[in-house]
Amino acid sequence: MTADTDIMQAVPARARLFSLRGRLGRAHYIAYTLGSLVVAFFFIYLLSFGLMFLGELGRMLYILVSVLLFYGFLPIFFTLQTIKRAHDFNVGGWLALLLLVPVVNLMFCFIPGTRADNTYGPVPPAPSSGLKAGAILLPILLIAGFLATEGSRNSQQESTSASPPATSLKPYTP
Repeated sequence: MTADTDIMQAVPARARLFSLRGRLGRAHYIAYTLGSLVVAFFFIYLLSFGLMFLGELGRMLYILVSVLLFYGFLPIFFTLQTIKRAHDFNVGGWLALLLLVPVVNLMFCFIPGTRADNTYGPVPPAPSSGLKAGAILLPILLIAGFLATEGSRNSQQESTSASPPATSLKPYTP
């Protein structure tokens, strides 16, 4: 064993969550990235109720925290996890730039990792049954939630388009 391996085993798993070293299996990758997204939305939802009573200051703090979370912390967190996921199939972290390419970035969820030790470290630990269930249920719940809100949005657009315009202005005709 090398000194790096001894250090990695001594460091708790939560501390390694923000490290660029090591490998990350598919189930861990899906659970960590989608789980962090769910936690972030839930946090923002609760924060909105807490800041609601502060008026304009609360609105400004809500926007500031939302921007820092969704445009600062989460992209960095996703990139770190994706770099470790790329390490799992023995490819450099630069492949994480594919996060910027829609649909192609889904490959990180489907490409299996190498079964033996590779250049980037030993085989990641096998996921627990709870983590496997989370990795299966989170995408299903997020897609179902998206489809449910999309259906209600379409029905709202249909109901508003059927009503006459609320203005007395005449349309412009050149």
